[in-house]
Amino acid sequence: MKNLVLFILVFFSINLLSQNNANDSISAASFSQIDNELYLPKLDSIYKWAEQYSFSIKQQEALMEKTASDSKRIKKQWLNGIKISGNARSGNYGNSVINQVETGYSYGPAISFSLYEIASQKDLVKVYKAEEKVAYFKREEVAFEIRKIVSILYNNTLSKKNILKIKYEALNACLVHVQLAEKEFNHGAITLGEVSRVTEIYTKAQTEVEVTLNELTNYYMQLEQFCDRSFNTLNP
Repeated sequence: MKNLVLFILVFFSINLLSQNNANDSISAASFSQIDNELYLPKLDSIYKWAEQYSFSIKQQEALMEKTASDSKRIKKQWLNGIKISGNARSGNYGNSVINQVETGYSYGPAISFSLYEIASQKDLVKVYKAEEKVAYFKREEVAFEIRKIVSILYNNTLSKKNILKIKYEALNACLVHVQLAEKEFNHGAITLGEVSRVTEIYTKAQTEVEVTLNELTNYYMQLEQFCDRSFNTLNP
């Protein structure tokens, strides 16, 4: 009974493979098409696009602009600590020193300033300059983290591409073995167990191709999301 069930399963698998041989050959040879569809630009370009799209970097750049503007505004406000005034008067003026009376007109400009206010403005300028530097270094820190993530995704994508190529080659080899096993089985040259073993290897190879392709697609899509663009449209 067990051998009968095995025979039915193997027979069904062989007939199914016979019907799909042409499609399987196309599938096994389609890596070049996938490689072309999953086009990868140069890593430096991906770095640039990822940084341009990053909201965190845009936030830090906006903060840098704000602090730079505040710094310029505070620099101009130091003039508030200096005051210019003048007074004029006419008529008779007594001079108690020489005990005489003078007649005429007098004018006197006066400049006063607050050292406290001027010093305070300078301190504020330093504060805003420091905040501007903090925002700049924060921006560089965010950019570094983005480049690190992009590098990992890029290398994983390349790695999965190479693995997928190997998996496709293995799938193609397994397909050839299945086709030979089918012919040998029909001529009574091999047993059901041998056909089952070859069929199992082929099925496993198909599964590995599918899993690797999904992983590759996942990494590739994450890279595109980081850059907010489709790489295929850039394929020369």
